[in-house]
Amino acid sequence: MDFGVLLKTMLQLFVLILIGVYIKSKNILNEQSAKPISYIVANILTPAMVLASSVSSSTLDNSDMIICLVLGVFLYAVFIVIVKIVIHLFFKKDNQSSIYQIMLVFSNIAFIGYPLLRVMYGEYAVFVFTVMHLPFNLLIYTYGVYLLSKDSIKKDLRSYIKLFLSPGVLASFVGLICFFTSIQLPTVLTGVFDLLGDATVPLSMIVVGVNINLSSSITSNEMFSLCKLLFLKLLLFPILGYLIVQCIDVSTFMKELLMFSFMLPSGSLALMLGMEYNIDVRISTICISLTTLISVVTIPLYIYLLF
Repeated sequence: MDFGVLLKTMLQLFVLILIGVYIKSKNILNEQSAKPISYIVANILTPAMVLASSVSSSTLDNSDMIICLVLGVFLYAVFIVIVKIVIHLFFKKDNQSSIYQIMLVFSNIAFIGYPLLRVMYGEYAVFVFTVMHLPFNLLIYTYGVYLLSKDSIKKDLRSYIKLFLSPGVLASFVGLICFFTSIQLPTVLTGVFDLLGDATVPLSMIVVGVNINLSSSITSNEMFSLCKLLFLKLLLFPILGYLIVQCIDVSTFMKELLMFSFMLPSGSLALMLGMEYNIDVRISTICISLTTLISVVTIPLYIYLLF
């Protein structure tokens, strides 16, 4: 991988994030008014990008996809085990440990991972990465909800089934079917998917910028918790990920995707779920914002040092 190209890509993404920050500062958009755009990115543009990438993944064979699925299950099992250990060590008496677990396990796959991989590797990497992270959607609405509200799972089962059958999940399965069966979609459809996929990167980065919020006031103890979260997510996890991946006998490309998964910032779904269950999300908001901004520097640095 050309490090110069990577650095240029990250700078471009950072500029797009700054555009989002600027738009928010001018009161053109805020977190609430940007929700329809977030919905479009998450439920229309990203699924279209996944479908477009599945059509262009002719260089991969069925065994690669099976390996990728197995690696994805392994990846999230490792995430959950590591996070359980570090939560016990660092946040044992913290009443917000549940949402911290969600922030550490579930990264910003859709708004940071997909756009960056698309620019770095091409569309085929997006499809492989999507398959690898299929457990994300299952776990965020089962394990994640279990952590936040054990008593509400049965009551809200229908809504969580609906969320699990989201356009992103359905696009992943349709893409897999097309891949394994070699079904060719009409060129008109693939052209539309390509056009929609092209819009994913700029819009997702602008939405990230609009949602950055560093203005919440926190206590000294909360600041200490925030520092521990940043240390775990941006330093410890990538290093542990590198050490774990070196023990796995897979292709270099698969290893790079696995390591990339450990480098991503915290995802906003933790914040959304926390708000839904009336949990104090001030630290979470700042943590998500800071990990996103700092990852603009750390992702190129880790890729340069470890890849």
